Amino acid sequence: MEFIYYAPLRVVFAKNSISKISSYTARNGNRVLLVTGRRHLKENGVLDTVLDSFKRNSKIETVVLFDKAEENPDVELVHKACDLMIKDSLNVVVAIGGGSAMDLAKATSISARQKRPIEEIMQSGDINIMKAYPIICSPTTSGSGSEVTKYAVINNNKEKTKKAIGSETLYPVVSLIDSTLTYTMNKETIANTGFDALSHAIEAYTSKSSSPITDAYCRQAISLIGENLQKAYETKDKKAMDNMSLASMLAGMALNVGRASLPHAMEHVLSAYNKNLPHGLGLSVIMTPFVKRACLCNKEKFADIAYLLGEDVSNMSLEDAANKSIDAIEKIKHTIGLNKTLSQLGFDKEIIKKALHDTFWTMAHGIDNSPCEFSMKDVLEMYLEVL
Repeated sequence: MEFIYYAPLRVVFAKNSISKISSYTARNGNRVLLVTGRRHLKENGVLDTVLDSFKRNSKIETVVLFDKAEENPDVELVHKACDLMIKDSLNVVVAIGGGSAMDLAKATSISARQKRPIEEIMQSGDINIMKAYPIICSPTTSGSGSEVTKYAVINNNKEKTKKAIGSETLYPVVSLIDSTLTYTMNKETIANTGFDALSHAIEAYTSKSSSPITDAYCRQAISLIGENLQKAYETKDKKAMDNMSLASMLAGMALNVGRASLPHAMEHVLSAYNKNLPHGLGLSVIMTPFVKRACLCNKEKFADIAYLLGEDVSNMSLEDAANKSIDAIEKIKHTIGLNKTLSQLGFDKEIIKKALHDTFWTMAHGIDNSPCEFSMKDVLEMYLEVL
């Protein structure tokens, strides 16, 4: 057995720790770009808490608020944040929000430090040796895991593409996980982000890049999601939501090494064509046809996924147990309201055929990382199966 594992992460997992964010920030910079969404933090009062924390810290010279993060951030948004950071000579980026805010912050940090357009950086072969400004992340959702990953995903609306960039310089220097920030999520967000975390864990667990270390993270994440996602969705039980924050973090840590596979490759194309499509919702549509095929290529792990999600696989053949993972995932989708088709999300056969080639162009490495080999014909069949 051979594997490589590397994760330079400082994680602070503690309730109400958001009030201390300025002290963690001040260790890494004194001129702050604060990246958030447009409304949520203002409405629940967290933004006032954060700004007050910065104001009371004498080591912080200035804080510039960039409250324009939105679903599936694009290159134009990165340009605006980057221009602001350069203009005001800022030297540290703080992101408080969902995966979109954190991805936007990461892309801005490297673009501003390099003084190069993000499109150029995304096409560069030397991103791993580029420097970025320090990044501090605090998630308000429990799904993307971006607070502990080296990845950022950015849309290019002109090209209708969505690409991930990955570099060790994009690891946050501090991941401050305060699960109380997730308590004000609405049910739709709980469902979408929760399924995103489940997808990360399933893909990293069954991928060709998996390792004993990432397997441990994935198994714990899958078990936590199986036990807590429905409860979080239906009742917003605080303990369940705390556990979903932990599951999201563990799945994100696994993703750094185990990496995503075919479902993310297929979904990235969907949310490139429909910028308003929540990432987790897109993944939920794609996941079933993927698992139907992939469980035949890695029966042991998919049987384990079924078990971890609460299915009774005792006295079953390995193949039957692996197939139970399909039932487990379908049950989760049903209980959290994610039983959608692509046509319901605005897609038709013509769009799918146009998007098919982009799936292989934008994320071929993810397709190659899948437990099975998938041809273009296979992927087209999977898209049409859930149309």
